[in-house]
Amino acid sequence: MYQTYLIDIDNTILDFDAAEERSFQNVIESYCLPFERSMLDEYKKINMNLWSLLEQEKISREEVFHTRFSLYFQTLEREVDGVEAESRYRSFLGNSPELIPHAKETLTQLKSMGKKLYTASNGVYTTQVTRLNQAGIFDLFDGMFISEKVGSEKPSIHFFKHCFDHIPDFNQEETIMVGDSLSSDIRGAVNAGIDSCLFTRTDSPARSDATYTIHDLSQLLNL
Repeated sequence: MYQTYLIDIDNTILDFDAAEERSFQNVIESYCLPFERSMLDEYKKINMNLWSLLEQEKISREEVFHTRFSLYFQTLEREVDGVEAESRYRSFLGNSPELIPHAKETLTQLKSMGKKLYTASNGVYTTQVTRLNQAGIFDLFDGMFISEKVGSEKPSIHFFKHCFDHIPDFNQEETIMVGDSLSSDIRGAVNAGIDSCLFTRTDSPARSDATYTIHDLSQLLNL
């Protein structure tokens, strides 16, 4: 039975899609521009490409955060300070604590069963901690592993080694990684030699190296 759960945050326990759309719209409107849904789609393409390069260790996290908005606004033929736009976005995102359905109930039950719960997230530490606190689930975790503090990103083996080294009485065979990303969560778990659980709210991918696949977080209780 699994005793230690490494759990991704965005789109695993907190609804990042909803938070991202609202925060992005607020950024656009803060520059006195009318928001259209197609604008978010274009931004996501740029952002996902940058995150892919980061996961491949081809660029730094600072390059992601400091250029994604300046690159996006270039498509609108507007020049903005990328750092300033990112600061506005972070402020809006920090006030977005929407939970994935059954997340709090599942975490609470796992905790009552004596399981050790840790976040394992690529993101900004203060933003993630603020959102978890606002969602009322911060105290359910035994520790926070967030890439900004860890110093490396999932799926890097260095991220997972840091987690293993800082978990008391760590047992690799009793540990599982839970997340929604094949490229960072599942690939990272495979590289680190631990089991994994893919959480997806859509159809299962055609090919996945995950040990398990679930469509509702409450299914974690049955593993």
